[in-house]
Amino acid sequence: MPTMKAAKPVRDAGHDEMRGDSPMHGNQRTSLPGGALAAYAAAVLFIVSLARFFFIPRLGLPASSPIVAELNGGLLPVAAHLLLFPVIAALPAPPWARAAGYGWLVIDIVTDVMALNGVADTIYLPMRYGGHVSAALWIAVASWQASGMLRIVGLLLALDLGGYSFIPHGPIAFLIPSGPLLPLWFALVGRHISRRRRPAGGQPEAFDQ
Repeated sequence: MPTMKAAKPVRDAGHDEMRGDSPMHGNQRTSLPGGALAAYAAAVLFIVSLARFFFIPRLGLPASSPIVAELNGGLLPVAAHLLLFPVIAALPAPPWARAAGYGWLVIDIVTDVMALNGVADTIYLPMRYGGHVSAALWIAVASWQASGMLRIVGLLLALDLGGYSFIPHGPIAFLIPSGPLLPLWFALVGRHISRRRRPAGGQPEAFDQ
C-alpha cells in the first residue's frame, strides 16, 4: 500500500519579510542612497579643502608646484563639486531651486579651472561670487523644506554665501564662517537623504518635482 508523504509547510514570504529573513530586505536596510554617499564624500573633500590652508605650507612646496595648483584650484575642489550633482538631484527642492544649484556647480567648476590656468583673481572671483548667489538660493530653499539643524545651518550658510557676494571688495573674514558650515551642512544633508522614508515595497521615493 503506497504511503503518503507529508506535505512540506509553505513558508509565508510576507511573514519572513516582516521578520527580516529576506536578504534583499536586509540589504535595503543597510545600504545608503547614492545621494547620501555623495553628500558625505563631498563633506569630507570640503574639510580637506579647508585644511589645505594649514597643511600646504608645511609641505614646503613652491607656489608654482603642480601639486599645490591641483589642491588649490584643480582636482580637489572640482571633485568636491562634481560629487554634488547627485546630491542636488536627491535633496527635495523645487525644480527652479535645483536649477540654481546646478548653475552654482557649473560656475564654481569653471572658475576653479580658470584659477588653475592662471587667470587673475580679479576676473574669476567676481564670477565665483555670482555663482554663490545661485548656491545660496538652492541651499536656502532646500533647507527651509527640512527641519532642525539642517534648516538652521543651511540658512546661516546661505546668508553668508549669498550676502558676501553683495559686499563690494568685502573683507574675506566675512566669508570664513562658510568654511566650516559648508561641510557640516552637507553631512546633515547626507543624513537627511538616508533617513527619507521608503514605501512598503522598499523602493526609494521618487524625487520631488
